[in-house]
Amino acid sequence: MIKKIVLFWVLLLTCNYVAQAQEYYRFRADFSIKEKFVGDEKGQLITGTVYYDKNSRKVCHDIRFPAREKWLNLDTTMYKIVADTVASKRTTLPFGEFSVYNMILSQQLNDFGLSSGGYDLASVEEGANGQTTSTWTPKKELNEILGKVVLMQEQKRVTGVAIYATTGEIQGKFYFTDYQMVEDLPVPGKIYQVFYPKESGKEFNRIITYKNIVINQQEQDEVYDFKLPDFK
Repeated sequence: MIKKIVLFWVLLLTCNYVAQAQEYYRFRADFSIKEKFVGDEKGQLITGTVYYDKNSRKVCHDIRFPAREKWLNLDTTMYKIVADTVASKRTTLPFGEFSVYNMILSQQLNDFGLSSGGYDLASVEEGANGQTTSTWTPKKELNEILGKVVLMQEQKRVTGVAIYATTGEIQGKFYFTDYQMVEDLPVPGKIYQVFYPKESGKEFNRIITYKNIVINQQEQDEVYDFKLPDFK
């Protein structure tokens, strides 16, 4: 299930990356991630700083808690660095869950990248105070692997997204709140994620909070364009 959701992001963002100009190209923020399976007594807390460069497509997560380490992502590889030593290396799908950074910089977050991705607008319902709910369906060539997406907007900013499986079951929900303007870009300060993995049978919740957001930082090139570890 999780792989299908990530695939959905990859399909959208590959199109968006090519189509958009490079006016906004860097994103940095302090973040905290709280995640937990519903019903479990304890969850997990992760804090640190994220650096994303749109041109190089590199992501660096400098983790402070629960332990000092770095997660370096490029294309389909994630390196975990502990005390300047490669602790692990694994293959992942491109971009992964943090592709929201690309959406922000590409100015695609307002419709979750659906309009320029593999989806067509099926219907729109208008509510009060500039609220709208729209339903998007995958293009014919994708409808065997992707289900519909329901998008909620307020004053043309995305506030919620519900992703469905081809069978009609809901797979995940995203909620975007606490928007702030940074360099004329609307950036959500908090993202709530809800997933329904069949393998565990438990609802999984994640809250991501961003603070001290910087767009197009000129310094720290060595962090944004990091050198990959050398495996010999």
